[in-house]
Amino acid sequence: MSGARKSGLIIFGALLVLLFVYVAIAKGIGNPSVPSGDVALVEDVPDGKGDISQKDYDRAFLQTWKRSGLQAAPEPDNAQFAEIREAAINDLLDQAWLTGEAAELGATASDREVQNEFQTIRQDQFPDDAAFKQFLKESAFNEEEVLDRVKLQVLSRKIEAQINESVTEVPEDELEQFYEDSKANFTTPETRDIRLVVTDNQAEADKVEAALAKSDEVKDFARLAKQFSNNGSSNQGGKTIATEGAFPDPAGSEVMSAEEGAVLGPIEAGGDFYFFRVEKVNPEETQSFDDVREQIQQQLLPTLQQQRFADFVTDYNSKWTSRTFCAEDYIVARCSNFEGDGRLESADPACYEEGAADADPAISCPAPIGLRAPQSPGGNTLDPFGVAGGGNLPQGPVAPGDAETAAAGAAGAGSVPGGIQQVPGQ
Repeated sequence: MSGARKSGLIIFGALLVLLFVYVAIAKGIGNPSVPSGDVALVEDVPDGKGDISQKDYDRAFLQTWKRSGLQAAPEPDNAQFAEIREAAINDLLDQAWLTGEAAELGATASDREVQNEFQTIRQDQFPDDAAFKQFLKESAFNEEEVLDRVKLQVLSRKIEAQINESVTEVPEDELEQFYEDSKANFTTPETRDIRLVVTDNQAEADKVEAALAKSDEVKDFARLAKQFSNNGSSNQGGKTIATEGAFPDPAGSEVMSAEEGAVLGPIEAGGDFYFFRVEKVNPEETQSFDDVREQIQQQLLPTLQQQRFADFVTDYNSKWTSRTFCAEDYIVARCSNFEGDGRLESADPACYEEGAADADPAISCPAPIGLRAPQSPGGNTLDPFGVAGGGNLPQGPVAPGDAETAAAGAAGAGSVPGGIQQVPGQ
């Protein structure tokens, strides 16, 4: 298969990415029964798209095993059968949930928007019509199904934008609190403009000392720096800036405590001899809250949006799980009538055997609750052509004085259901 066709399989044949940790909710009271002939019912989804029929499931099962890299559909007694079945059901639930959420939020996708998105993906992934037709053949998708996926992609972006746009301002008290907590990062420490001569031997230090005893004017410091100093500032006539810790003690501490106009030296420190002339003292200066308010706003807003999105994710999972009911042979963790046993699917089954850890120290068992890791800055944006991240907790704010973390603080607010995911093995 050509690279373009294979890429097309990934783009159009992939599951709608599930951005959320599945929430297992105990079986409720008075659950509606799944209609005969259907595999699942998702309530409150318009146009009957919450009624998932056996035909829908069979189609999804076919498409799922084809994009998984299998040569044929797995038989029920095959270990991969359950995995393909669950992936197919989740794919169908993704479509129903997203359709229902878009309707409730008033998000729509026009035919023109869908066609524009479709053409963009098609031109990017397929060199010609023959390649696209080959993709349809190999993936078991038809063009109508492709357009349905593209429509969901457009809707997912609109939901993401709507969530982000719901948070446009950081509350004033949070801005002020961050300023107070991070005031040191808005403070320029005290510095001194100095003239400097540094020599590495006693003989030259004696000559500099003798010359300065006759005259310690700026021009004399500049001349002596060029003649004797081994410091990099010698080319500038010894002109440099002294900051806390810039020079070894006792030279450093003395120059930072000296008054304007003071002349010091020789001071032996670290095997060198230092001579200073303090030309100007620049006192510590802290920017006012008003001066940095907008800077703090821009830094904290993405984090606030991430938190809003995390809250949306929690509500989304809970709401749609409570509205989802599955037929007996098709129950997954996203069904309201799912009854979990507290075990994580990713765990080694041996973890749940009595005395397993003592019997085999090599067994690595997870915590009893699957924890979501902090989200990486910049790794949460929706990527329709690759793996879209999501469902993680937002990273907390960072102090703007830290160059590396401040840059990361400009990250976006996350993705929404419906991004296209690359299937492992493709």
